Amino acid sequence: MPLFSYEAIDSNGKKIRESLDAINEDAIKSDLLGRGLRPLSIKPVETRNLFLFERITQKDLLTFTQELGSLLESGLPVDRALYVLSESSEKKAFRTIIREVYIDIQRGQSLSQSLSRRKIFPKLYVNMIKAGEVGGILESVIKRLASFLETSVTFKEEMTSALVYPILLTIVGGLAVVFLMLYVIPKFATIFSDMGQSLPLPTVILLNISTGFISYWWVAAGVLITAAVAMRSYSMTSEGRVFIDNIKLKLPIIKRLHMKLIIARFSRTLGTLLQSGVPILEAIGISRSVVGNEIIAGRLQTIEEGVKKGQGIAKPLKESAVFPPVVVQMALVGEEAGKLDDTFLLIADRFEVESRSLIKRVVSLFEPLLIVFMGLIVGFIVISILLAIFSINEMPM
Repeated sequence: MPLFSYEAIDSNGKKIRESLDAINEDAIKSDLLGRGLRPLSIKPVETRNLFLFERITQKDLLTFTQELGSLLESGLPVDRALYVLSESSEKKAFRTIIREVYIDIQRGQSLSQSLSRRKIFPKLYVNMIKAGEVGGILESVIKRLASFLETSVTFKEEMTSALVYPILLTIVGGLAVVFLMLYVIPKFATIFSDMGQSLPLPTVILLNISTGFISYWWVAAGVLITAAVAMRSYSMTSEGRVFIDNIKLKLPIIKRLHMKLIIARFSRTLGTLLQSGVPILEAIGISRSVVGNEIIAGRLQTIEEGVKKGQGIAKPLKESAVFPPVVVQMALVGEEAGKLDDTFLLIADRFEVESRSLIKRVVSLFEPLLIVFMGLIVGFIVISILLAIFSINEMPM
């Protein structure tokens, strides 16, 4: 049902502002009058249009979780805390979602039930909230959720920061080459053609490339855009995801980094869920779904099956052929000590550090190679033009 916001006055003259799901405005008006309220205004809330312009990110979710935890810690009940956040959240789209959750709770739903109906809250988030509600430790679980999201956001930002310079260098270098091809070289081509002098081979090659670039750049752009769209569409199919995931596991350096990230993500999720009281089978299932690789997720099903058979977790981890021996041994020790949650969080810390280190090494190697590559292209252009200029100076007067 659509969502409407309304303003009304109660019998004491107090103004009330809330949102409500209803078939239409008349239904809301009848409901308000039935409750002894006099409606002042009723307006539809356009939630779909909001999402087109305001994308809710993981950082927004982190901020919401941190603020909700602080409000609960200060003694506010859940519904009152949600009402406060629905009025103070920065993004209008997020305020609308929080308001909807607040209304659900007012109608008797649990927080986890309401969150499960909103796509922005991942399965891990909902299950941890559910475990906190069942165990009566919601405030503690929300703190763990905030810590989990903060670690994830920080890790993602560090990875992005490491890739900013190479990406920027590629874009700037590419634009410089395009500028030379479209504007600089054609001017030299006009000068050389007016001279009527035979040109060195590198210059001829450069002028031909520039002419082809000017004449057919739109074809190249069309091919690249079509290929990008086709690849994106294919990657969204189950067959495409398996194909791309398979490639990630075959390229040497990519495979090594991808596996470290998978182990870190699986371990972080599993450790956090176990720490929050989620049953181990359910925790493994959720952790499997967030690894980001369909092939590895299939292999990890061995862990669920092994735990169901009473084999513990260390043996199925080994049988999955995903985790290195050190992880299996750490899991075995953690299982024997009854501290699986702490063990998997330690594993996550270790592999996140290794992932950062590997990315920095790859980037530190890639940057000079990229600079050399761009230098060779620009150098070829400069040398080709200089050779032509020198050949003109050698013309008999």
